[in-house]
Amino acid sequence: MIDAWGGWNLFQELLVVLDTIAKKHSVSIANVATRYILDKPAVAGVIIGVRLSIAEHKSDNARVFSLQLDKEDQEKIKSITSRSENLFERIGDCGDEYR
Repeated sequence: MIDAWGGWNLFQELLVVLDTIAKKHSVSIANVATRYILDKPAVAGVIIGVRLSIAEHKSDNARVFSLQLDKEDQEKIKSITSRSENLFERIGDCGDEYR
């Protein structure tokens, strides 16, 4: 998926930007990524994976509801994602590989 999206180097650039934004708002990278996707007009919800008995993330995941990304945050993320491939166009929607 990373290769199809834009490659390892571009993914690392995205992680650096997400980390910078996360530190600015005192939240996790996962919170920033989740909020960014939830802010898309066509998105009504996200599914967050969990690892049972490894770590407890409920309280961290709930922080996404108090996080608001400002225009600068959105632009920083867009500066990376605009250079990536559209995975929906490239591989289809989630579950498309099973059809």
